[in-house]
Amino acid sequence: MAQNGLVRARIAALFDGAGWFAGLAVALFMFALIMVLGELQSPDLVLWTGHRVVGTEQGGIVYYRWHGQNYSLDAPGYGSSKAVSVYLDPGNPAHAMIDNAYNRAAVGSLIGLPVAGGVALLAIGLSRGYRSRRRQLRGVVPPAGFGQGLDSEFVARRLRELRRDDRNVQ
Repeated sequence: MAQNGLVRARIAALFDGAGWFAGLAVALFMFALIMVLGELQSPDLVLWTGHRVVGTEQGGIVYYRWHGQNYSLDAPGYGSSKAVSVYLDPGNPAHAMIDNAYNRAAVGSLIGLPVAGGVALLAIGLSRGYRSRRRQLRGVVPPAGFGQGLDSEFVARRLRELRRDDRNVQ
């Protein structure tokens, strides 16, 4: 149990100073996870996990073979083509999809871009905390009240000086 506390403390120290970068990165990772889970439930999953075979398209129908059996698939919007990539589920070869580069790019970007953004935000947040700790060790960090307004001693001294100056008398 003591080991868990030490690990948690190290992780907390690592993310100390990351601020909202870590929170936004977690939100992006959650979005990517939801997209992955959605893709796992989608019929388009066969484009990522299926076997590729080459079919022939004639008159809007793609004909392909799997283990000696002939199968066909409707291909709306296609002309005649001698080589069409078809991805199929080996357990159910009749369940197949024509390769679609736009679909792959959209799904890949909906998963890959949030993950890349989350990694970038984590890197920025972690480096920010590291730089802050390094500045503190070097003594470069401004005093705790810095940026809170003028020091009250300075204001009092400056007011005394201004009141003593004869040029300010009206």
